[in-house]
Amino acid sequence: VPGLNTNGLSQPTEQGVWEERCQACGDCVLALTGGYCPVARCAKSLLNGPCGGSQRGICEVYAENETPCVWDQIYKRLEELGQLDRLMEVQPAKNWHTSRDGGQRKIVREDLRL
Repeated sequence: VPGLNTNGLSQPTEQGVWEERCQACGDCVLALTGGYCPVARCAKSLLNGPCGGSQRGICEVYAENETPCVWDQIYKRLEELGQLDRLMEVQPAKNWHTSRDGGQRKIVREDLRL
């Protein structure tokens, strides 16, 4: 069980660029997904595996940016941890009352980029 349910987090991926890794939905599933948040990092916020549209580990929605499919990353992480059986557990519908929207967000400040 996570220690808290935050309200929004991002991390810098390069100077002046932040990518959201947590939407602070208030209904955290990181303990079930190897530390990857499908709510923030899946374009469709799917909770029970990939949509079937990803190709070679790349998300179909953000294919032009070669954005990794988070469910591919979740699978690989759970495989490393010897916890692939977690993928067989069907997750119930999410309580969206604690959240604000779905999909990954990104902030770019050109004035801070190198």
